Amino acid sequence: MQTPHPEPFGRTDPRRTWRIADDRRLPALEPFADRVHRHGPVVLREHLWDTDDRALAAEGVELLRSDAGWSVDRGDGPVEVPPDLDGGDDHDADHVPRDVVEVFLRGRPVRVVRVRDTVTTLVELRGRDGRLRAEVADVRVDEGEPDAAVLRSARWWALSDDGRGGTVYRAAERALADAAEPGAGGGARGGAGLSNDGAGHSALRAAPERRKGTAARPRRGSAAAALRAVLRSLRADLVAVDPRVRADEHGSVHDLRKVLRRLRSVLAAYRGALDRDATEPLRAELAEVSRVAGVARDAEVLRDRLLRTAGRAPEGFVDAETLDRIGAHVAESRAAAAADLRHTLRSATWFRALDRLDDLVARVPRGPHADDDAQAFAVHRIARERKRVAKAIDGGTETLDDLHEVRKAARRLRYALQAADEATDLGKRRLGLLRRVQDGLGEVLDAAHATAAHRELATLAARSGADTFGAGVLATTEHAVVERERDRAEHLVARLRSRVATGLRG
Repeated sequence: MQTPHPEPFGRTDPRRTWRIADDRRLPALEPFADRVHRHGPVVLREHLWDTDDRALAAEGVELLRSDAGWSVDRGDGPVEVPPDLDGGDDHDADHVPRDVVEVFLRGRPVRVVRVRDTVTTLVELRGRDGRLRAEVADVRVDEGEPDAAVLRSARWWALSDDGRGGTVYRAAERALADAAEPGAGGGARGGAGLSNDGAGHSALRAAPERRKGTAARPRRGSAAAALRAVLRSLRADLVAVDPRVRADEHGSVHDLRKVLRRLRSVLAAYRGALDRDATEPLRAELAEVSRVAGVARDAEVLRDRLLRTAGRAPEGFVDAETLDRIGAHVAESRAAAAADLRHTLRSATWFRALDRLDDLVARVPRGPHADDDAQAFAVHRIARERKRVAKAIDGGTETLDDLHEVRKAARRLRYALQAADEATDLGKRRLGLLRRVQDGLGEVLDAAHATAAHRELATLAARSGADTFGAGVLATTEHAVVERERDRAEHLVARLRSRVATGLRG
């Protein structure tokens, strides 16, 4: 077994790279340093996994397996991939970690589609004091189909330094530049088409295999083109947050809900720019996933505010043992809700929603207002959203359901305004009041949900013969928050009522 190379300088990229011909030889570097140490070549074999229709390649993503384990490369170098949180398919002998790329795979099987061999030889240049001053990597990559001839290869030199750019580095740089094929590399930092994993191994990457669409793009400045631009941005956000939710990262469920809400709000607010037969099924599927995400988020909020609620209770009313028991139950509920959400992200409903979103962006099915001027269409639709907010407020704010409807209407108006600012030249709008309304009403609704949850815990405790006093105190404490924050929320709603008629400007 070959000894791995020592750790390099830790740079994310070499300072200079040169693409070279296969017959180039490294120049003599001994004249430029007091000590030159040449390591033997290290071979890294990687297997590239993808679907039969190259779904990952179309996104510019590589799922790789080597002796070191699994990694994913999104264009910035390979990143180690842990096993899927809930375990893989029991019938999957290779235990492919799908969750990190399932947003692209969508249930389709994967197999080895390429084999890549990277041979790296390192040369260390040290000063008289023994300190590493520069490092040269001679890298060759051969890539081909499994059990087939090499399809393509590349070779390059990479030069790194200690960050000081001293005489050793400069002399090595001149020698490498002279020895490289003239005009072959240009010496750009990082090198075009190269990625570096920070450990001395670089990989030859193909450009994303973009699939050509047959649909004509909407006219620039049209309502359809503006909405498509917003949907493309939201699709990128969705693709980024999906693997974070599957890995149960902190804050990921909240981020997912925000993207789902924005998607649904934008599609609803700008109805008519695209074909409703394409947008409405997508909204329905996103709503189904949003409901599951909402349960997971509510469980997170209850868990995260538990200690704050206990701190607001009268001193000594909630002892440590009771708090630990309630905390364990809340954490278990949160874990179960998060697992349900991950299961939903592996469902046909979620995969259909992703396919529909891709189809909207690629095909841009035209609605009756597709060719309308984007700004004029946005102004018209925003006016409709303001009326929707006014109607929700006029419907009353006596019950929590009423407040929830006002909050949903205000949130949709806010997202419609944000989308218009992103896709047109309408200019930045003052969204502060809408944010404060959303936050204020959200605090009331979160406290109400916590009140109900603690009352339910008290009921469960009574059935099992456990002490119900602590859970009752927590419920009472949260109910006090509802009453206090409700007054503030009513004030915000009153301000919103007077502002919607002016378009929230000024």
